[in-house]
Amino acid sequence: MIRTARRKRVVVAIVITVMHDYQCDPLWVSRDGSVREPEAPEDHGLSASLAGRFEAWRQWGESRVNMADPHDSRAVSDEEDAAFDAEGRLLAARTTAELPAAVVHYWRDDTRPARAGGGPAA
Repeated sequence: MIRTARRKRVVVAIVITVMHDYQCDPLWVSRDGSVREPEAPEDHGLSASLAGRFEAWRQWGESRVNMADPHDSRAVSDEEDAAFDAEGRLLAARTTAELPAAVVHYWRDDTRPARAGGGPAA
């Protein structure tokens, strides 16, 4: 009797959190539960159009704080904050479309898995 070794299929779970942080890349990536590290959109093969949109979003976020003197930063209205979050959520959705094997979410959104019947798990 000859036994053949079966290859185990290795699945690497990639979780991407779309999040702005000053002077950092916007994709915070965790592989198999590792600590999230910021990575550039280009490192994941995202389209040039989406990478450009991430860059514009990053610049917008950087414009909100004077890094030399944070107390001298411009005022950010509730409307601008909501628009900034809406763009971040749109970027997350577009990233999901371009990277269907990854789990992608916007940092402010609840990421707990849904339970049967809807709503987040307790």
